[in-house]
Amino acid sequence: MSETLALVESPAQLLNVLEWAYVHPGEAASLTIAVLQPVDPRSRAQVRRLCRFASQSKVVWRRYEVRAGYLGRAGELVRLGRAVAAARRLVIGDLFSRTIQLLLPRSKAREVVVVDDGTATTELVSLLTNGGQLTRWHQGELKPSAKGGPVNRWLAREELERAVFFTCMPVAAPPGTEVRPNDYAWSRATFGPVRVRSGADLAGSSLVETGVVDEDRYVDAVGWIARHRAAGRYFAHRRESGPKLERIAALTGMEIVHPELPLELTALTEPIGRSLLTFASTIAYTLPIVLGGSPVRVELCDIDDAWITPDTAERSVDFLRRISALAVDRHNLTRIPPRGRRRPEPSQALPAAQ
Repeated sequence: MSETLALVESPAQLLNVLEWAYVHPGEAASLTIAVLQPVDPRSRAQVRRLCRFASQSKVVWRRYEVRAGYLGRAGELVRLGRAVAAARRLVIGDLFSRTIQLLLPRSKAREVVVVDDGTATTELVSLLTNGGQLTRWHQGELKPSAKGGPVNRWLAREELERAVFFTCMPVAAPPGTEVRPNDYAWSRATFGPVRVRSGADLAGSSLVETGVVDEDRYVDAVGWIARHRAAGRYFAHRRESGPKLERIAALTGMEIVHPELPLELTALTEPIGRSLLTFASTIAYTLPIVLGGSPVRVELCDIDDAWITPDTAERSVDFLRRISALAVDRHNLTRIPPRGRRRPEPSQALPAAQ
């Protein structure tokens, strides 16, 4: 088995492993990517496209259907467990993943690289640094745990020589680890130049599907943004529901686009609006990097507290506020206030998280 094994479960994680491999060709010389296949068809389609790019870059990859039926899942986990046990270096896309946490005790890796899984990286680093059970930001309040519990203990193993976070996010390295910057060098070197079209494009959000934002409020907000900014296209998030997208199309007349690649690559391979609007999300951090030097302007649509569902934990609301403030601060983004709200003055802006 390969000396370096990457474990990925989403298109974004796979993209970021390719970015890591491009920047660290020596470390990635023996790389094999284990693709833990997602369930939803659009995610699988994007992963399939990215696997083709991996092959073109001479990177070996293998599929594992870890979400198949019970017997199939058990067999795939056994096969994957052997690969994890044999790897000297692990590259991990999502330490929140229960499947990956299940595999970690098999690992004797001397080096671990954690690549970005979007804005969740900020929450992961915070939990590993300050303590708390590794629970995704939208899944309720934190439960007490000894600084990440089993994952932190695994990262503190005596035989582990190096732990690295390869990230585009503004985070400080947890104790005993280091941070290396991800500036999307592979994407920018492989694709482009950026082709700009007139008007604005709006990137959709799955905050409704995660239960954080009320659907009626979200659809109404999208309608206002489409009118206010003359947005002509809506780039659907791969997890957005069909009925919600139908409502948006009927209300706004916008063209609903289902990207065949992560939006970072779509923006480099397809014509993109001169203004690219987004809610609080990973692309508020990645697209300013990918599109740097182009005329495209990324703008952040603020989320009104009134949109938040009653059962949403305060931790989740704080997370959204924090990643919005950090993105604005890091990339000097223009903020689009909710309907009827004035844009906050600089003194009213949310402080960046420490």
